[in-house]
Amino acid sequence: MDRKTLLAVLLSLIVVIVFQTFFFPKEEPAGTRSRQAVTDSLGRPFPASEPSLVSPTEGSVPRTEIPVSSATGWSGAETETEMVVETGIYTAIFTNRGGMLRSFKLKGFADPVGQPVEIVLGPREVGLVIEGRSDSGDLDNTLFAGRQESLGDGRTRIVFEASNGAAGTIRKVFTLDPDEYLLELDIELSGLDAEGYRITWNGGIPRGEKLEKSYEQAAGTIVLLGKNKETIRPKEFKKVSSKEVTGNVRWAGVRNKYFMAVMIPPEDTSSRVIAVGDHEAKITGAQIVMPMRQGKAQHGFLLYVGPMEYNRLKGLGHNLDAAVDLGWKVFRPVSKLLLASMVFIHKFVPNYGVVIILISLLTKLIFYPLTRTSMKSMRAMQKVQPEITALREKYKKDPQKLQAATMEMYKKHKVNPVGGCLPMLVQMPVFIGLYQVLANDIAVRNAPFVWWINDLSSPDVIFSIGSFPIHVVPIILFIFTALQTLLTPQGDPRQKMMGYMMPLVTLFIFYSFPAGLALYWTVNSILTVAQQWMIHREDPTHKPAAA
Repeated sequence: MDRKTLLAVLLSLIVVIVFQTFFFPKEEPAGTRSRQAVTDSLGRPFPASEPSLVSPTEGSVPRTEIPVSSATGWSGAETETEMVVETGIYTAIFTNRGGMLRSFKLKGFADPVGQPVEIVLGPREVGLVIEGRSDSGDLDNTLFAGRQESLGDGRTRIVFEASNGAAGTIRKVFTLDPDEYLLELDIELSGLDAEGYRITWNGGIPRGEKLEKSYEQAAGTIVLLGKNKETIRPKEFKKVSSKEVTGNVRWAGVRNKYFMAVMIPPEDTSSRVIAVGDHEAKITGAQIVMPMRQGKAQHGFLLYVGPMEYNRLKGLGHNLDAAVDLGWKVFRPVSKLLLASMVFIHKFVPNYGVVIILISLLTKLIFYPLTRTSMKSMRAMQKVQPEITALREKYKKDPQKLQAATMEMYKKHKVNPVGGCLPMLVQMPVFIGLYQVLANDIAVRNAPFVWWINDLSSPDVIFSIGSFPIHVVPIILFIFTALQTLLTPQGDPRQKMMGYMMPLVTLFIFYSFPAGLALYWTVNSILTVAQQWMIHREDPTHKPAAA
């Protein structure tokens, strides 16, 4: 392998690494919070357990339960009963077994088979675990006494009660608003021989999307500690069944790509969250550890079970909007501005594909002066390339003289060697911010564009050859990336191989991307080619890159 080819390969790897670093950012470290082997409030190891599969519902992924040891001696009823709360935006089914949610379906969002999106993946959720001596274990199989009450303001209350035959009583009260995905959950415990308890969501959320890869990349346990968000992915449970994070717990729960279930404790009441998970099943859960005093506790929680809509979450407070991935902290203001722009434009243009095109046009117009400067600088560098080559040959044994002579030559021809790069660096926050918005905004979920592009959150498929899908938008992107390479000045021969490889690298990276993202980059590439052609027309001496 010659030096030019090796350099091209190395540059290609650098491009891919930079792409992965910028466009798939990790959550920033959360200060002093820690992860460690899990113990209960008495310092005892948290029991590991294998997940058991239960029968899936029609059109859903298999439901998985991550159990813990069960408490005994608690009762409130002899038979299992269910209570249904039907509103305009969701259908909630409660069971007195564990006093828990059996189902929570969102009417305004459809799953891949056209049914309302289900949030509850495990058999039942929002469980209660007692941490103590004689009173210890989960109450997921306890039959509570239950009743359903209609409140005068349109809300519904579900009350569950159980006792242990002695002085111990447990009360779980859910209050549901017909117009919000935010539920109230009041926990009252008394007469227990225990030092703490946990509120749990153990079984994750169903996939809900066509692409399994999208679910795998987004699914996990999310915890807000102070102002820092912690995300724990299923892959972190390869060797352990549980992890712990500590800090000022603002909320904790689980998410998939577009939906989440988050438990919000009262402020300054919890400092520990136990994340449980199963790597093979790609399931995670969250357990918020709460304190008790003299065997008693009374806490009012909030429970958000719904879509990860940034504006909705922002309006609800409790820093719930932090759950939406908008990139690194330094880029989030740009992402929020672009998101607001998309929402505003969509009020007048009811097609998100067209909105994406308009956003691309707008950003290109705003940055046109910088792009023009960049391209002119690159063209100037191309013109002086023969002189640079001659200087390298003349001073090949004297790097210091080569550097001095090169800088003198730049000064003579009024060429800025970094002039082609700086304008692009200025634009990077916008490109990254728009990427984050398109990758995570639930508005593009199931949003059609034109013809075969009927879901901007999934790759476009016009037909398949055998089992291999043909995605048209990335192919168009490949064509225009190749044209962009031909129109880009490449006076240095060492850059040519890199230029030839970039269209293939782009095709490889974007081929399985959601159509909305691929559409944005395709429109951006088409506009870049148009800009290059217009700018090059101003210089009759310009010659496109040699083949």
